[in-house]
Amino acid sequence: MKYLLLSCLLALSGTALSGVALAGGPLTADQAKTLIAGNSAAGFADALGKNYTAYYALDGKLVQVLENGKRRQGTWKIVDNGNFCTQFPSESERCTRVVDNGNGEYQRVKDDGMVTNTWKKFYKGNAYKY
Repeated sequence: MKYLLLSCLLALSGTALSGVALAGGPLTADQAKTLIAGNSAAGFADALGKNYTAYYALDGKLVQVLENGKRRQGTWKIVDNGNFCTQFPSESERCTRVVDNGNGEYQRVKDDGMVTNTWKKFYKGNAYKY
């Protein structure tokens, strides 16, 4: 009942986002692609304790710049179950669920429940010109 009420309120307020999950649940593959593919994000690497910005190019390339200016290039993909995977040179591939926090933020969550990253805000396109 509360999800129905929330959906109605969002639709009436004009703030509903097509293709994005309600708070608390992992995104589907299509929802994750809509959110990430070809877009930029400002986030916090919970595992590193650092802020970063990133661009997720449509061709699967990833550019990430940490708050200390360190620039990393790698690849990203979304697999059929909706998991978001990244890989940087000399690191193994890391796949996580993408969970909507319900406040405009999204988190990358490992199977054991550990949060690895929090995306604070997404921007359309290559906002940082990476």
